[in-house]
Amino acid sequence: MLKAITIKDDEKFLRQISSVVDFKDKELQQNLKDIREYCTLKNGLYALACIQIGIPKRIVYIKSTKPNDATPNDESEQILMINPEIISKKGKTEFWEACASGLENFCLVERPYEIVVKYQNENGDVQIQKFEGFSSTVISHELDHLDGIFHMDRAKKLLQMPANQRVEFRKQHPYKVISKTCEFSYKENKRIK
Repeated sequence: MLKAITIKDDEKFLRQISSVVDFKDKELQQNLKDIREYCTLKNGLYALACIQIGIPKRIVYIKSTKPNDATPNDESEQILMINPEIISKKGKTEFWEACASGLENFCLVERPYEIVVKYQNENGDVQIQKFEGFSSTVISHELDHLDGIFHMDRAKKLLQMPANQRVEFRKQHPYKVISKTCEFSYKENKRIK
């Protein structure tokens, strides 16, 4: 059974840069099956990067990007991104992010309001897709994992909070759009240990 790797288990592994996927890789179809299966079975996940289940390849699975709507039965998006890269970004949002690999670290993070992502689908076909709002936040979080970056590294504020308290906290501190059109760049935040 697949299991998420956490910073407690192996932070050094999670901080590596994931490898570019070669479509001749004999394990690729199994890797894609594994990430889909893991995300389907796990409640509360919007998306996941393969490195989080021990596969250091540039693969991300997007389950759902609807706030407060990631459940085992919600497979509303089902996007597999292979070798994804953000080719443009703009705007600014804030959201209290959590992470399957980040334990109880609950962080206020600024992300772009809009991103354009270039990636390959399962057949190797190049896709270019625009994501806005909460979708942009979720996908930006996952793509960071491919470069060994955690939400804690980008945090404006950090709390320790168990999962069962986050839903109520987010009701009081919802997803916030600051700008839809400003230039976006990540500020250098000191890595919080």
